[in-house]
Amino acid sequence: MRRLLFSLVVLAAGGCHKFDSDEMTATLERTVTAKAAPRYAATRWKMMQGIYHERGYAPIWLDREKPRQQARDLIDALTSAENQGLRMHDYDLKGLRATLDQAYHEGKTTTQDLANLDLRLTSLFLDYGQDLLVGRLDPSAVDSGWYIKSRRSAVDSTLRAAIRQPDFRSMVQPLMPQQKEYGELVAWLEKYRALGDRGGWAAVTPRDTASLRARLAATGDIDGAAALADGIRHFQARHGLETTGKVDSATLAELNVPIGRRIRQLELNLERLRWLPADFGDRYVLVNIPDYTLHAYDNGREALSMKVVVGDEYGHATPIFADTMSQVVFQPYWNVPPSIVKAEILGHVQKDPGYLAAHHYQVVRGNGDEVVSPTSVDWNDIDTTKMDFRVRQEPGDDNALGHVKFVFPNRFNIYMHDTPARSLFSKNERSGSHGCIRLEHPEEFAEFVLAGDPAWTPDRIREAMASDSNRSVTVKRRLPVYIIYLTAFVRDGQLQFRDDVYGTDARAAARLGTPAADSGLDSAKRVLKGSLKS
Repeated sequence: MRRLLFSLVVLAAGGCHKFDSDEMTATLERTVTAKAAPRYAATRWKMMQGIYHERGYAPIWLDREKPRQQARDLIDALTSAENQGLRMHDYDLKGLRATLDQAYHEGKTTTQDLANLDLRLTSLFLDYGQDLLVGRLDPSAVDSGWYIKSRRSAVDSTLRAAIRQPDFRSMVQPLMPQQKEYGELVAWLEKYRALGDRGGWAAVTPRDTASLRARLAATGDIDGAAALADGIRHFQARHGLETTGKVDSATLAELNVPIGRRIRQLELNLERLRWLPADFGDRYVLVNIPDYTLHAYDNGREALSMKVVVGDEYGHATPIFADTMSQVVFQPYWNVPPSIVKAEILGHVQKDPGYLAAHHYQVVRGNGDEVVSPTSVDWNDIDTTKMDFRVRQEPGDDNALGHVKFVFPNRFNIYMHDTPARSLFSKNERSGSHGCIRLEHPEEFAEFVLAGDPAWTPDRIREAMASDSNRSVTVKRRLPVYIIYLTAFVRDGQLQFRDDVYGTDARAAARLGTPAADSGLDSAKRVLKGSLKS
């Protein structure tokens, strides 16, 4: 790294032979139109050929023999990759150093050496830019429950557009997630890294009030002479715990999570944000599974939030996906999935033939609405994987979907709905459904979904939810729905951590890996950054 610094400083000072633009362009054209150098993969080389062809083979990073500011900014970004939750050691800085050494060696610089340097910088930008754009990992290879379409299909076109920009900031800005949460999480990562450099925090015990206060002060949960219980409640709220103001076992466990693990958690969730669409739009619905919360946004501002119940982790996990709201169904029927018929209903019917009627279930033949008697089915000889009928629950107060459901068609048959089990929302951990999302305030959500439709006023929505008739309403305004999974995020300026309800953090973090051990590069990196500013 020190040799990389030396080479750049010499180049910047113009300590090599002067070349004109025509020489550089001709050399780049000859090089780029040749076969790929062994250091570049065939697909990468093809992309680089297209980039240079579009610009008439003019250099991107060099002005004759000198590095442009973009080159300095790129190297600064690569050596600061950890600030974005990336890895400096993922980028071939040793190869760059060797190319720089070759480009300047005892004053014998050639245009070929400089062309190789420009190509090397372009390849590094494409590596870094792709990591910013779609993340270091493919989410589908990390998390089997992740189904949100990534931006991978648009990587080449997006990077080629970015590299045409006149300065480095303009190059990288469109590659990053545009949600403000990304920038906020980056800022918190920087704070936690600085805190880690100062030693982080020590483990605490509930009865050691001095160490407990110091631990809370380290993460800004308490200051000055504030009551210890208030600091504990602040900490509990940030970690999705019951705000008792007392250090119970769950609170103590969160207090004693090492700072290194929190830093890895921040990096992982920055990666997850890169797996999401760059921009959700102005009007959308977002459910964060580990937070058990729904947020509805209009004109880019939060219009509504509420508690939700999501799928439990034992075979009913709610998948991570995105779709568009299409219908609101008042007084819905519940078509019971065959798996639930087998697991939760069949045994009751076999013991009590009147079970279905007592719980307002119907047996429906075929794909229509022909209701038949439950006695027409031999419940002791049934294959729930090949049923020629379905079981559905009638609308009413006992219906598992409550008085309204919200449909956004998807291959998982997941939707949002009301529920008669209101006590679930008083719990802190709310992963108890079969995969669908139960809403704390379905009436308010219906008003948001149908806002702008003059036929559906709040009064009419209440009437429909209280009526006896099943009715479907088409959603006229486009409303994307995003079901996401973040265990670290920012709310109202406060860093939040949540329990990894589906146990995916450890698997994803293992794939991300940890930063390589410091081999003297970090100190050289600081010198490099300072020198490039001169």
